[in-house]
Amino acid sequence: MHRVASAVRHAPRPLAARRLVALFALGAAGAATVGRPVGAVEVSFTDGTLAAGITAVHQPSALMEAGLFVLGAFCGGGVVGDFDNDGFEDIFFIGGGVQPDILYINNGDGTFTNRAAEWGVAVHHMGMAAAAGDYDNDGWLDIFVTSGGPHGATPAAGKHRLYRNTGMGSFVEVAAQAGVQKVSPVVCDGMGAAFGDYDRDGDLDLFVTGWLPFSQGNRLFRNNGDGTFTDVTIAAGLTPGGIRGFTPRFADMDDDGWPDLLIAADFGTSRYFRNHGDGTFTNLTASAGTGIDDNGMGHAVGDLDNDGRLDWYVSSIWSLGNPESPGTGNMLYWNQGRNLFVEGSVAAGVNNGGWGWGTAVADLDHDGWLDLLETNGWVSYLEFTNAPSRVWINQGDGTFVDRAAVSGLWHTLFGRGLLTADFDNDGDQDVLIFSNKGPLRLYRNNVAADGSARWLRIRLDTAGSRRLAPAGIHSRITVLTEKQTLVREIDAGSNYQSQSELTAHFGLGHAEFVDVRIRAADGTSRLLRNVQTNQTLVVDLGERSDLDGDGRVDAGDIGLLLGSWGGCDPADPRDLNADGAIDATDLMILLFNWTD
Repeated sequence: MHRVASAVRHAPRPLAARRLVALFALGAAGAATVGRPVGAVEVSFTDGTLAAGITAVHQPSALMEAGLFVLGAFCGGGVVGDFDNDGFEDIFFIGGGVQPDILYINNGDGTFTNRAAEWGVAVHHMGMAAAAGDYDNDGWLDIFVTSGGPHGATPAAGKHRLYRNTGMGSFVEVAAQAGVQKVSPVVCDGMGAAFGDYDRDGDLDLFVTGWLPFSQGNRLFRNNGDGTFTDVTIAAGLTPGGIRGFTPRFADMDDDGWPDLLIAADFGTSRYFRNHGDGTFTNLTASAGTGIDDNGMGHAVGDLDNDGRLDWYVSSIWSLGNPESPGTGNMLYWNQGRNLFVEGSVAAGVNNGGWGWGTAVADLDHDGWLDLLETNGWVSYLEFTNAPSRVWINQGDGTFVDRAAVSGLWHTLFGRGLLTADFDNDGDQDVLIFSNKGPLRLYRNNVAADGSARWLRIRLDTAGSRRLAPAGIHSRITVLTEKQTLVREIDAGSNYQSQSELTAHFGLGHAEFVDVRIRAADGTSRLLRNVQTNQTLVVDLGERSDLDGDGRVDAGDIGLLLGSWGGCDPADPRDLNADGAIDATDLMILLFNWTD
């Protein structure tokens, strides 16, 4: 990995001015969409499960499938994260109860070792969903797991688990002390969870979804900054009832700097909540043109048409006339800006995903266009049995083609969670699929082996900043090539009981050098010129408003800013929003980050 320090690097060969103009105009009008690069590499996968030493099999406790508690049939998931901070992504797998949870630590040589027992997470419990995030801002990824309680016991409320990473090769369970052990006040529930910094105070808040109709289990927990959380659902304008919640995600859909709340939910109850920036949300589902999926289960967010706006994809049930499954199929909500969306899944070719569950976006073939993955299956109906997962490759014209049959990613188990991560640090996104009552599967992406398909992977280090969430969550990263303008947002959202790696990954075709603009949640921006591709770049955002380096943002920094007033190079570290001028906007950013 290569690291860029908090001082902006000046590249030896500046890019053309027209490209910088396009970069800074992005977001106001959106970038122009251009065609798919000529000679794109064919996507190719290899089933690397056994070679990696992965043998995990999901097996839920019988009581999680009996009577009222049908939740066990919905489950099968886990998350990835660099839990030991060695630069390689590890895997946390939810066993379900009969099987204990598993922690696969990446050995850095293509294999994994189960370290769950020594890390303190080899627990037989009725686990459902998980989310990874550094909730206590100590530099180590923690894990939240929803649970129905110990294997063999009757499922009950108040059994969720929060594993605090000690940084010494172990986790400590602290859910009760943190105030997140009990989410639903009445019953076992908790089908999804996601971290996000909705109030932009620099620490990670938590949203948990509940599916049972009477559980009141859809809840927002604000991080108090001291290791504890407070349930602020009602104060935030969110109703815990009426939502048959599966999958939550915080993402800035209207590009106003505040992460909105998206919920994929069953029985026509998916929600689009706009964040007002004052601690409250408004339900804009209907006016936004969203929420028309009958059975929202998983979802993914990404700029699928390269217009600079984040689109929303929701997996659902595609019906063959079965009266028990309403069957709208998957929904693709194209973002038109200003909280308006147009649904276009049929025209795009991604509506029929069977009985859809986990889904994710990633540029699998490195052509500069985000592709779609989805896994599916349901045991009760023949048409949804042995159904293959989808590998929809973006054609760059608003349509997708399923390449599962020829790509090597052929998965026909009862899929639930699905995520992407670069497990071997070779530059392409590998795929992990979790199954209900089935084995975990790892598919290695072979695209990076073709040197013509270039890439860039960016990690953000926010350890030196008081107001940025860990891993730079909610930072928006724009990469500009000679032909394309590509946008990614780092978020910790759930795909469906699963979570992809906390990086921004770009496929770049033949581009050897690119410009990178990073817009952080505190209003500051970074401009990196002529960044060489085919590398994982770690960018230290630091406390950029501390211009004099004294550890405080105060009058001394204002003096330095006023002394530099006027036009400047956008890469000047004093130009806090990288717009080519040191002006009132930079002063406002400095005041926002003022040290108390």
